[in-house]
Amino acid sequence: MKKFFAMLLAICMVAVMLVGCGDTASSSSNGSDTQSNASDYKVALLLPGSANDKSWNQYGYDALMKVKDELGVEVAYSENVTNVDLQQALRDYASQGYDMIIGHTGGFEDDMIKVSADFLDTKFVCIAGSTGNDVNVTSVDTAPWQYGYAYGWMASQVSQTGKVGYITANEGTGTQNNLVGSWKDGVKANNPDTQGTVVYLSDSDDVASAREAALAMISAGCDVVMHELNRAAQGVIDVCKEKGVYTIGRSAEDVAAAPDQVLTYCNFDWGPKYVYLVEQGMSGALEPGFLFFGFNTPEAPGFTFTYDDANGWNPNVVSEEILAKFKTDVEEMFIADPARSYTTEQAAGGTF
Repeated sequence: MKKFFAMLLAICMVAVMLVGCGDTASSSSNGSDTQSNASDYKVALLLPGSANDKSWNQYGYDALMKVKDELGVEVAYSENVTNVDLQQALRDYASQGYDMIIGHTGGFEDDMIKVSADFLDTKFVCIAGSTGNDVNVTSVDTAPWQYGYAYGWMASQVSQTGKVGYITANEGTGTQNNLVGSWKDGVKANNPDTQGTVVYLSDSDDVASAREAALAMISAGCDVVMHELNRAAQGVIDVCKEKGVYTIGRSAEDVAAAPDQVLTYCNFDWGPKYVYLVEQGMSGALEPGFLFFGFNTPEAPGFTFTYDDANGWNPNVVSEEILAKFKTDVEEMFIADPARSYTTEQAAGGTF
């Protein structure tokens, strides 16, 4: 009898173990295994500027809040992080047990790679980075060579003077090289005789310098002045509105403020991308190195051109004919051949 009960107990224990194994496999396959660890997962975000700048830095902050709301993970952030403070901030978060640390600018990439060597169990993600490493640093971008080319292509299409300008900052970084280099290619794609001018500011938040650069370009004959700036974008938009020159915005507010001058704004919506990256980190599937989103990733677009609820580009300026050409000459081109790379020399400032 004792042997019978012992055998019965053994059978029951094996059955329980099998049921438990079955549940684990099921939860892993449907994604709930990732969710079950959410309360233990910690994500930190480092911003180079203010979290409420209504531009690049706020995109990162809003994306972090989406991660918190959708995944239920613990989050923290630091704003106005300078390169002087960066390494210490990274070490502080890593030492506190944060599983993933996101730096919301390509300018943080080198220091993130250096610090990552001391915290091999931590995932470091550099937004707008260009290389990452092969251990625990993933650099992510929204294919700036794709939307940069699109900006240049459209600027050349709508220009009446054959002269267009671009104002930006952070000269020499990987993202800016790809953005400005591709913009130049886009400008020349329609008409090699179109003249482009690139000006780099020393500070992406310097509104006065942005105004001065925009005025100088317009005085030289540019009738399209585009930009990739943070707070300084307001200086460009204000001047273009005053002078009746086309530009791009950074948000729906810019379109509302200058509907006749703003051609579009690039909606990056980092929220879904942040959620994807954190989910990948939680499941252990996030690979180090470099990945990008763009025209070639329709399931997770890197960006969308937005003018209003019904239009991607200003319908009073950009005709259906131009949009049809844009689809074939820009979108389909990058779907077929999505990757490009530009050097600092190719993205140099000046007139070309």
